[in-house]
Parts: sequence; structure tokens; C-alpha cells
Amino acid sequence: MGYTLAQVRGLLAAHGRLEGRQNALRLALHAVAAQGDRAAIERLQRELWEDVRP
Repeated sequence: MGYTLAQVRGLLAAHGRLEGRQNALRLALHAVAAQGDRAAIERLQRELWEDVRP
């Protein structure tokens, strides 16, 4: 692997941001699920799918 230290740091920073975003989405999903509102869960699911589609 011929990455420079700056490239490795950049990749690690990007990974950290992605992981934080995924954790925030999981937390939102769990919070909605804990409330037991099926419509809200389905709405959040649609929003999340729209976010990941190209």
C-alpha cells in the first residue's frame, strides 16, 4: 500500500464521519421504534432509503 500519511489520515477522518452518521441514523431509528408508531418507522425507512440511493 503506497498511501502517504496525509492520505491515511484523510481516509480515517472520512471513515469517522461516515461512522458517526451511521450511528446517528441508528439512534434515530431506535428512538422512533421505541415510540411504537408504525407509520413513523415506515416514513423514516423511506427517507433513509432515499438517502442511500444513487
